[in-house]
Amino acid sequence: MEEKIKQVIMAQRQLFDTQKTYPIEFRLKQLKQLKVQINRYEDDLFEALYQDLGKSSSESFITEIGLVYRHIDEMVKKLPKWGKIKRVPTPLFLMPAKSYTLQVPFGNTLIIAPFNYPVLLTLDPLIGSIAGGNTAIVAMSEHTPKTNLVLRTLIAEVFTEDYLFFLAGNREINEILLEHKFDKIFFTGSQKVGQIVLKKAAEYLTPTTLELGGKSPVIVTKYADLELAAERIVWGKFLNAGQTCVAPDYCLIDENIKDEFMTLLISNIHRFFGDNIEKSPDYGRLINNQSLERLLALLNQDKKYIEFGGHFNKADQYLEPTIVSAELEGSLALMEEEIFGPILPILTYKTLEEGIAFIAKKDKPLAFYPFSSDKSELDDLIQKVSFGGATINDTILHLANEHLPFGGVGTSGIGSYHGYKTLETFTHKKSILKRSTLVRIPLLFPPYTADKNNIIRLFFK
Repeated sequence: MEEKIKQVIMAQRQLFDTQKTYPIEFRLKQLKQLKVQINRYEDDLFEALYQDLGKSSSESFITEIGLVYRHIDEMVKKLPKWGKIKRVPTPLFLMPAKSYTLQVPFGNTLIIAPFNYPVLLTLDPLIGSIAGGNTAIVAMSEHTPKTNLVLRTLIAEVFTEDYLFFLAGNREINEILLEHKFDKIFFTGSQKVGQIVLKKAAEYLTPTTLELGGKSPVIVTKYADLELAAERIVWGKFLNAGQTCVAPDYCLIDENIKDEFMTLLISNIHRFFGDNIEKSPDYGRLINNQSLERLLALLNQDKKYIEFGGHFNKADQYLEPTIVSAELEGSLALMEEEIFGPILPILTYKTLEEGIAFIAKKDKPLAFYPFSSDKSELDDLIQKVSFGGATINDTILHLANEHLPFGGVGTSGIGSYHGYKTLETFTHKKSILKRSTLVRIPLLFPPYTADKNNIIRLFFK
């Protein structure tokens, strides 16, 4: 595989050097063809996602394939405008001249995708790479073999390897890839692996986007609509069995409304998934037994705090939606790392300021979900809490708006994408000033006389 990777990288560089991928018309054609292929293999993708993650076809369409369709359509519609030269003002002292920016491809890009949304988080950055006029090598997660096979098939059927090349990544493959020089790297995954990717990218000073994760908090205040909050938090938390980078990781709640809220949470879990949750066609599975064992180890340390759930089936990678409850100053093992599974800690606070201070002590999260009907309270929360993106009075949905840049801050990520930001992420913006050759104004050139200096100062006022 090492030799194969080397050959593909060389072939992609050769193709890029021909500038075949530069024209907007070429990029649009590839994007349209990509959508045709996804549509052609849609049923296969549904089956593969079920086999890999236990996802229902409805969930797979809503959270993966449907979003990819939207993002392709948006890019096809807007790329002709977004890709144009953009004129910018020119200061008077630089006249006569015109100034503009031009977005150009980086070149050969590397996309490293995760397992949790293997269609969306593989193809979304690919849309940006194609729209930007680049070539791409895409390393998919080794943990989703069924989905990988479908994606590789639909890509290889119409795209040549010197343009787009898909392979199943793993630690060894990713290490081989990162030994090579790329013009842009886009990584989605854990903070730990993200650090490794960034360190390797630094050896070549390769521009790198990191879409990571972290402990994204929910805060429910005494002014929240509790029924609405419970319903929306249950949906966002247990979607894809909790394996969502922007899933609510833990919930802070006013101690005076905690008991009522707990009852509503449990009621909504049963409303969504029935009394026999393991048999629900709408409840997913953990990616593998290693993930299940990690979560069970955390739960075992915090077992006295379990209020609901905790049942599991190792043969099926099943873990029941689980709720634990503790005071804010408690020492839950679950609060020491990103949970990335169907376990929701509920922590009570006495004052809202206490809750805000608790969040501030931790690494900056990828997402934040405040629930309140008080505008000034919400304004205060949005101002005081640092985060990548937020959905107010709901969860996760800011991710679905292609007009909002999506990305983290601090340890939850570097850079962002979605919509125009996706194109911007996969292109370099050239800054150009073109001076006129018809008029000569020698103010900038020595010798600098007193009269010339006085004129120069006028331009800088």
